[in-house]
Amino acid sequence: MERFCCDKFRFRYEAGNGMGFNFRIIKLSQKFIDRGYLGDNRYRYIITEGYTVFDENTKMTVIEYCPYCGGVLASVYNSDNYVNEFNHPF
Repeated sequence: MERFCCDKFRFRYEAGNGMGFNFRIIKLSQKFIDRGYLGDNRYRYIITEGYTVFDENTKMTVIEYCPYCGGVLASVYNSDNYVNEFNHPF
């Protein structure tokens, strides 16, 4: 069973991606890594307004800290168990 930094983050993480404000956890593709990404964390934490298919017009922002409790997201969400999406173009 996954653990979460706080209940508010969990609620937004588990929300359907088709509507409303939610959090997405993505894993960087190997193609992105091969292009020269430097860093230890292959995961990205994104806030979106909701979407059904990822496209460049989706409003989103990348975050590193939980907006509710201030926790460092990479210290909690650092395995494939949390990933919402794989094989992103970035």
